[in-house]
Amino acid sequence: MLERFGEYQLIHKIATGGMAEIFLAKHTNSPVTSMPIAIKRILKQFNNNQAFIKMFLAEARIICNITHEHIVKIYDFGKNEETYYIAMEYVFGQSLGQLLNKYDQKAKTLPMENVLEVATAVLSGLEYAHNTRDRNGMFLNVVHLDMNPNNILLSYDGKIKLVDFGIAHATYTKVLKNNLQSVQGTYGYLSPEQCQEKPLDRRSDIFSFAVILYEMLAGKSLFKQMESDAAILNAIVNDEIPDITTINPQVPRELWFILQKALQKNRERRYGSASEMLDDIKRFQNMREFNPQVESLTAVLKREFAAHFIKMNRILEKAQAAYLMDELFKDIGEIEEVDLNEKIRIQQEEIVQHIRKEEEEEDQQERRAERRSWIWSIGGAVAILVLFFAALGVYLFFPFQKDTVQVFIATMPPEADIFVDGRDAGARTPVELQLVKGRTYVFEFRKEDKVAELPFVPSENPNDNKIFVKLKTRQ
Repeated sequence: MLERFGEYQLIHKIATGGMAEIFLAKHTNSPVTSMPIAIKRILKQFNNNQAFIKMFLAEARIICNITHEHIVKIYDFGKNEETYYIAMEYVFGQSLGQLLNKYDQKAKTLPMENVLEVATAVLSGLEYAHNTRDRNGMFLNVVHLDMNPNNILLSYDGKIKLVDFGIAHATYTKVLKNNLQSVQGTYGYLSPEQCQEKPLDRRSDIFSFAVILYEMLAGKSLFKQMESDAAILNAIVNDEIPDITTINPQVPRELWFILQKALQKNRERRYGSASEMLDDIKRFQNMREFNPQVESLTAVLKREFAAHFIKMNRILEKAQAAYLMDELFKDIGEIEEVDLNEKIRIQQEEIVQHIRKEEEEEDQQERRAERRSWIWSIGGAVAILVLFFAALGVYLFFPFQKDTVQVFIATMPPEADIFVDGRDAGARTPVELQLVKGRTYVFEFRKEDKVAELPFVPSENPNDNKIFVKLKTRQ
């Protein structure tokens, strides 16, 4: 654990940007199911920059009005001591920018199916944001204005989300923007009207996302590789967009026509809304034959970022375990604060009074015998209470047999030592292991100079509980 921050416990620093830092965190009083979240807080040196703080909080106010599956949720925002923050949904994964960098290093492009999946999700989120109204029904005229690959998040479980409306244009942020620099956004993904400081609308986001889509298909930058910011601005406003089919012949002409329309310098000739572009993308998808051999986006992410997936899974599991321990010891502490002897004394007095009222005709020995009987009953109740909390501890920390499944594990070559979560399992392949379904395990296989590593989650479906791994020579 890093530190306590107001009502939040900061668990792990995710990233530090130019003006803010982001932490994996949990609310100290929230249930386990709501953990974890992300805390985005302003760096200390910007605490007195009133213009930036107003824009920072404007982001939270904008997103609080938006609830959509492809936009990161905002749970809370405000000020703790002297630091402003936003508490938002944590997306366990990577940004599109990080994934594109991986493919750029390999001089490869993402499969078409993955590109179209991202495109439909982002355009769906943009369309919803562009049409956002506040709680009073007022149209907010939201425009993101910083559409770039790092603001598109891809989770390991298949979610695609837009984030960072920090400089977003909305009806009630126009005055605030006059206090900041004129050209805002990420150079290389600006629209022509942003470069020329013209009035902005939703069509600016369409151009910016079209640049991202172009780069996903081309496997190279469109503008950002240029030598200076001035050169980038000039190219966005004046340079002709290269025909993408000459860069990547695998891109169909139909998709190039869609890109051409979205990348028009004159916004009057561009798509008028994200939904119009989305409709054309979907029509193009329906024309294509489905390729079952293409990896899903989740499989691509787990393969390309295996080390990060394993590391963050361990951090999340430790945080979850720590939360459970906190809750357990909190309960025990509350029990210890109760004077059990006083409770037993009060119960005994009530029992004695009852016996005296109901059986005053009986002799003293019979009353004593009944008192001893009641006292034994109280002792039994205390014993049952102790057994209850012992059983609760077993339930929380030790899985029952009904929650486990058989998992068959084989390697090529066989006879590899198996390590589970860093510990020697005492078994060699091929073998069947009894594992808890739904839990994430990290398997390591070792045989002489050959190794392999694999995250795995046992399923209720027996057909999914088979692991076949080919070992590779250790680098």
